[in-house]
Amino acid sequence: MKGKGRPQGKGFDYVMAVPMAVLLVVAAMTVYDYRNAPFKGAHAGARTETYSAEQSGPFCVMEGVWHNWEEDETITLGCLEVKGNVRDGSYSSATGPRATSDFSMSGTYDLDSGSMQVIGKDREGRDIKFTTPPMYVDDTEYPTQMIFIDKSGMKSLYIWKSAATAESPAHHLD
Repeated sequence: MKGKGRPQGKGFDYVMAVPMAVLLVVAAMTVYDYRNAPFKGAHAGARTETYSAEQSGPFCVMEGVWHNWEEDETITLGCLEVKGNVRDGSYSSATGPRATSDFSMSGTYDLDSGSMQVIGKDREGRDIKFTTPPMYVDDTEYPTQMIFIDKSGMKSLYIWKSAATAESPAHHLD
């Protein structure tokens, strides 16, 4: 008796219930991840800030000479150091002969939640203060590339050239 009105066995019900349960669990996990995703980066950023703020010595992960080939700009970053409640490091930037603008400045910088805050003066002595667009690095422990993405989606890529101390005559060995 396999007619249309005859119900199928309990085994078929169990076979269909398992994939439906898996599908519901996956959907619930997706909704949970989607709702909580914006906070994951904030927690990671808070841990990074806490870690670098609690350092007893300098925090030198970004130290070095960085070059943007397309814009012919070189940025030199020193180690971040904690001075009281302020954390900053030396910053200098200059454009090369291929650049469309002739600009240079020096001052200090700090890293905060994926961007860089810079305070300094240009070569004419005018005060400059800015925050970079979101910054990404290829490796958080030993970065060799910094990528800034502005609001229009334009990327600026800086490649690590050398340690900042290697460029400074005060650090050369005699």
